[in-house]
Amino acid sequence: MIAFATNFKSSFSRRFALMVGLLTISAFAVSACAVQETNTYPVEIFSEMHYSQAYGMQEAPRLAPLSDSVVFASAGHPDSVLRVPDKRERAYDSEVAGNLYRINCSVCHGETGLGDGKAARHLTSTKSFWTSDTKNNSLGEIYKGPPDLVDSAATRLTDRNTMVSFVSGGGRVMPSFGKLLSEEDIRDIVNYIFDESTGLSR
Repeated sequence: MIAFATNFKSSFSRRFALMVGLLTISAFAVSACAVQETNTYPVEIFSEMHYSQAYGMQEAPRLAPLSDSVVFASAGHPDSVLRVPDKRERAYDSEVAGNLYRINCSVCHGETGLGDGKAARHLTSTKSFWTSDTKNNSLGEIYKGPPDLVDSAATRLTDRNTMVSFVSGGGRVMPSFGKLLSEEDIRDIVNYIFDESTGLSR
């Protein structure tokens, strides 16, 4: 009886030690597989090749460099290369600004900026989305139409920087042109609106 108990204890100890060892190895293996490598998922069980951003099966094979190519050293002195001119320093050209206005703004605001563009009647229609838009328009009123830019420049948005910010950020119906045009182009359009000699305010 005593021999049986001793054999059972030693057998149990060996089994327990083996089980603890296996659990430790399993836990280590699972934790190694679940390490976040590609930021695709919080936890990855299998790190598959197509998750890696270094692998793209849709990409064409990359070309080898030319045999006579050389390593790029420098584009010049940092004082000349890194100097980016202020966007507000660009010379205003009314013809370029007028084209920018006609392409981007005239469809709603009209050729002369009075708010009578070809799209205005669709925006002010009773079937327009902006009539029944209760989220942004709680009263369900008909959209009054694109504003008169000449009047806005004279009475409402008299500061050019204010109008640049408004055009960049967009409005209830107007898109955010800051995502579509560069700041230089937006400033040219605003200067064209304020221009009293060759622009809209003449």
